[in-house]
Amino acid sequence: MKTAKRGEIGLWSACFASRETEAAFSDFVFGRNLAANVGGASLGLILFVAYIFSDYIDAVNPDRVAAIRLVTFAISVLLMSSLLVKKFRKYHDPISATVLILMGAAINLIVYTQPSLENTYYIALIQGFILFTLLLRLSFISMSTVIISTQAFFVIAAFSHDGSRDTVLQSVNLLFVGLICITGSYLLQRYQRVDFLKSQTIQHQNTKLNILLEDARRDNERKLAAMNMLVHFVKTPLHQISGFSDIVMNSLDGDDDRISISDGIEGARYIKGATANLTKSINDLLAYHRLDDLDGRLSVDETSIDDLAYDFSELLSEDVDVRLEGSGGVIRTDDNALKTAFDSLAKHYHDPASGVSSVAIDISNKDGVAQIELRDNGKMLDEETFQRDTEPLTKISNYLTSAGSEMPMALRTVARALDLVGGGFEHRPLTSGNILVLKLSNYSKAMMGHALDEMQVGRTG
Repeated sequence: MKTAKRGEIGLWSACFASRETEAAFSDFVFGRNLAANVGGASLGLILFVAYIFSDYIDAVNPDRVAAIRLVTFAISVLLMSSLLVKKFRKYHDPISATVLILMGAAINLIVYTQPSLENTYYIALIQGFILFTLLLRLSFISMSTVIISTQAFFVIAAFSHDGSRDTVLQSVNLLFVGLICITGSYLLQRYQRVDFLKSQTIQHQNTKLNILLEDARRDNERKLAAMNMLVHFVKTPLHQISGFSDIVMNSLDGDDDRISISDGIEGARYIKGATANLTKSINDLLAYHRLDDLDGRLSVDETSIDDLAYDFSELLSEDVDVRLEGSGGVIRTDDNALKTAFDSLAKHYHDPASGVSSVAIDISNKDGVAQIELRDNGKMLDEETFQRDTEPLTKISNYLTSAGSEMPMALRTVARALDLVGGGFEHRPLTSGNILVLKLSNYSKAMMGHALDEMQVGRTG
């Protein structure tokens, strides 16, 4: 069975072969077509009922003709008033078409009731065909139904009188006008759909361009943040290394009696410490920014949460007492990002400043969401500190801290890695310790909600 292409337009229906594309087009032109159909049909009804004055001049039985017009007008107004109800507006096309068919049938009924065929109503039908084709935006099928049915009614009404040459000519002329109007409606419907496809293509290209521009903006933000952080990391250690290098050199030269060999040894220790801190800081910064290489290029595969937690506990067990319980099962996510997160978390617990000597790890899985809860006995982190230590580098406004060049990167790297895979990172302070919670789910499901959040932020921003 042949599958309908998205942009394929049916030869006979002038509609998209794809139902999804046709539905999208209908939504796109709904407001415009509704206004055109309501306005055009309303104008037609006004002209239709205004012809009563002409009927009293030309018609043989004007009272009967006026009654036909008024009854038709009342029914048509009742149908059009249904569009005031919101839930009926989606049916504006068939409702408008029905009103036009009623008016055409009424005019032909008037022709049928007249003893002889005159030009008045024949001309009114031609005017109606042209007017409705220009003003209304009915679908091709609806417009064709209106014109063909009105044409058929006219042939029946006209030939009920006689088959004279005038009757034949009027029928043929009306037929040609109707065919021209049907052709115009057909071409208009096709043009509208082609124009819709072009507008969708432009919109899609603009969306892609906006995404690329947003990616470039974020990339520049990340690079600027990395440079600011690198300057922050390097500045103080370099000053220390430069200053203590002078002390070491002077102690070796012996030119300054105030500086002894022991002072030079002490200076060398400071240089070694500053170098170690600088190396650690740069490695932490590189670990954080290597995650940018994974952004948009994650390698999603089945990952055992239990294996990751066990490897993590092995990293901690060198300096920290670890208790591991529970099971998290298997989820589809990026293994490299999670390993980076756990490595950085291990660095956090190994840091003497954290004061952690024991960690209890509790793993669970509920409704496909794996949760790893880590309860430690270290220095309590308040919520403000946790938020500051986990916010992205691009959102840091002040790189100066009371710790000098020691900008915490471990928890920040954990938060960044979990954000990449659509996970969550939460914190609850305890009286003597902290609870850190890592939430992980299948990448595709997690990122669906993450993408919606990004879109919402884009709209509100």
